Amino acid sequence: MSSEIEQKVISKLNHLKHLKFEMVNNVYTATLIDLEGEEVVKGYGNSVIEAINDLHSTLL
Repeated sequence: MSSEIEQKVISKLNHLKHLKFEMVNNVYTATLIDLEGEEVVKGYGNSVIEAINDLHSTLL
């Protein structure tokens, strides 16, 4: 995916209430946010899907 498309996808995903997605230095992060807005746990990956899977496996 091109960087411009990746940023558009991340922008759309960031409308989710309790998940935050970012890309820094070509590494994606998926962060679970609690009801107070604090970051609870993060997952990392080379794609958004990998970051979500890493976040999920951390929770298990």
